Amino acid sequence: MAAAYRAPPPCLACPAPAARGTVASVPPFRLRNSFPHGLRGPGIRTPSSFSSVSVARRRDAPETITASAWDVTVLQNGLPVLVEFWASWCGPCKMVDRLLDEIARDYAGRIKIYKLDADDYPQIADFEGIDRVPTVLLFKNGEKLKSLTGTMPKSLYVEAIEQLLSH
Repeated sequence: MAAAYRAPPPCLACPAPAARGTVASVPPFRLRNSFPHGLRGPGIRTPSSFSSVSVARRRDAPETITASAWDVTVLQNGLPVLVEFWASWCGPCKMVDRLLDEIARDYAGRIKIYKLDADDYPQIADFEGIDRVPTVLLFKNGEKLKSLTGTMPKSLYVEAIEQLLSH
């Protein structure tokens, strides 16, 4: 069955505006598959092949934590802890994240590095006094020892970590 199409309101910028009330017959729209049923082109992945894809996470990469895991992973951790408060819309947070990836490789086994999305868990951000992202907090034995807000050079983060480890 053909659908009726009503012309849009007249355009004042056009030299000859469309007549009001014009009705045109338009054939129904049908989505057609570009491949015949059962055939796939080269490099085309079917949903059944998606399950074989696995994503390996590096052990030394910063882990994302939630509010429910805050006490156990940060405050009761035996190692010194660095937590980055970030947001998905924050460009500088992505730069800090790259730096922390490098630092996590350098300090693997000596310090734990976590990330917490301040938009998803505002109660933790409020509790820790975070009002801007990116903010990096350093903890030792459950006590907050240092806070760095904004994008800093890698050397500043390394210096803060070295102070934390020697404290």
